[in-house]
Parts: sequence; C-alpha cells; structure tokens
Amino acid sequence: MSGWWVVGSVSEAVFYGLLFLLGIVSLTTVVTWRVFWPASSILEIGFGFWLMVIASSSFVVIGLTAFLFQVSHVMASPELRSAMVDRAKRDHLRRSKGQTETAGSSLPDATILKDSPGVRLAYRLAPNQGDTAKLAVSAAFAVAWNAMLSVLIVICVQNHLVGNHEVFLTVLLVPFAVVSYLATRWFFRLFRRHIGVGPTTLEISDLPLLPGNQYALYLCQYGRVTFKQLKVSLACYEETTYQQGTDVRTERHEMTRKVVLGPEQFVVEPEKPLELDCQFTLPIDMMHSFQSSHNAIVWKVVVEGDAPRWRTFCRSFPIVVHPRPVPARDVANLN
Repeated sequence: MSGWWVVGSVSEAVFYGLLFLLGIVSLTTVVTWRVFWPASSILEIGFGFWLMVIASSSFVVIGLTAFLFQVSHVMASPELRSAMVDRAKRDHLRRSKGQTETAGSSLPDATILKDSPGVRLAYRLAPNQGDTAKLAVSAAFAVAWNAMLSVLIVICVQNHLVGNHEVFLTVLLVPFAVVSYLATRWFFRLFRRHIGVGPTTLEISDLPLLPGNQYALYLCQYGRVTFKQLKVSLACYEETTYQQGTDVRTERHEMTRKVVLGPEQFVVEPEKPLELDCQFTLPIDMMHSFQSSHNAIVWKVVVEGDAPRWRTFCRSFPIVVHPRPVPARDVANLN
C-alpha cells in the first residue's frame, strides 16, 4: 500500500510464473529420466522419485493457481467478481425453472442487466469484455507456450547429455524461444496496463431507461494514476450483421453521443478509489434499443480516460432504453 503497487503486482506475477515453470522443468526432468533412461547414472533419484514428483507437481499447482488469481484480480474488482458469481447462480436457477425470453420481441431483455445490485445505486452495469478478454487470452497462451518450451528444452538437454545430438530439435528451440519471448512481453504489457489503470465499476439508478427521464450514475475507478482527462458519455450505435461468403461480419456506426461527465482531471490512489456521481436526462425524442436478427440499436455508457504514463483506455457498459409508454388517454383517442 505504501510502495508502487504496479511493481509489486508484476513482480508477484513473475514469481508465480517462474514457480510454475520450475515445477514443469523439474517434473519433466524427473519423469523422463526415470522412463527413458532408467539405467543412466547421470541423475540418481532412488527412492525419492515419488517425493520429487509430488514436490514438482505442487510447484506447478501453486504457481499456476496463484498466477491465474493475479490475472483475475486485475481483470475485475472483488465486488465485481462476487456479482458475477451471484449472476451465474441466478442464471442457472432461471434456466432450471424454464424461464425464457419473450419470442418475437424486438426490445432487448433488460432483466440480464438487473442481476447485479449496486452498492450506492440500484444496479451495477456489466462491462464489455474486450480488454479483459485480451488479457485472459494472452495469459493462457503465454502459460501454455512457455510450458511446452520448457518441456522441449528439458528433452533437448537430456538428449545431449546421453550423446544423442538431435540437431533439428535444437534448431527448433530458437523460433519457439522467440515466440515465447513475444508472448510473455505481450502479456506483461497488457498486465501492467490493467494494473496501472485499474478496473472501472459503474452503477445506475434504474433500468431499463425511458426517454425524458432523469437518472443517476456512480463511477468508481480503481488504480493509482493521474488522469489528464476522464470523460463519461452516453452513446448510441447502429449495428448491422450480414454474411459475406462464408464469413459473418458486423458493422457498427455511432449515431449519437452525449457527454454526461467531464472531461476533467482526476487523481486515483489505491488506498482510496476515485468516486464520482453525476446525473443525466435522456432526450424525449431519442431512439430506443432495438434487436433483430440482422440489425440492432445499441446504447452504451462509455468511460474514456487519458493518463500521461499509460495509454488511453475506453470501457463501455451496455444499457437498455425502452420506448416511453403511451398514456391511456392517448390510446383511447386513437381507438
């Protein structure tokens, strides 16, 4: 809490990653020597074989579990992870009871956005998983590739020690090591960026939204960074899905954008996250959300930040806007 927590978090991830690789290397070494060269005197294991297997396996399990925990801790705050677990439980219960969406409705269902209660306001909005998905994919690829490279290095070294010099395997390690370096650098760049900026949580006073009504927003920004500007906007997008050959493509066009908060300069500290409150009113003539098989009108709350030491980031939170109900007297006049 008193030091630079980016260095601490990255160092902890490096430590557990190296512990995982140490377990992979030691486990591969012990098993392969016992299976392929049992008569060799280079590595005398004796009755400690199973002890070495258990110790190496514990390194693998502890290192991998703690490494993944570090990644998940960066991707979402503890409150958001708890809300995701509660939402999964409620979704499972809803499916078990046979509850389904209304067939033929062109309005998106807002109940899936109301599964996470907020701390300050009624509902917590779920962010799009674009940035966090990149971090998860990079972590999985880096772990898998480095584990495979460690196994190949152990086999190559063992072959050289017993006099079986496989030139192809030795040369193959060079491009594999280059890919390992690039994958590891890619992961730690994303990891460091997510740590510096921190997760963003957003709460709203009511869902679904209705044109002409006023709503409140609560923004909580974690991390430890100074924002040159932080802006919250309400944006509407038109999405079109079509098939081109064997590929399915989706085009997105921004129709309108309304700035709700900012742009202003803020300072975020890990001991006390940045908390902002604001209110906005939807235009009375705005287009409501729409969903069909090929076209959609999507509304999102967009949080954009610009920090001197980090790249600019943009995080979006989908919302649902329903049409304003027609008064009963107007329905009677139409009839």
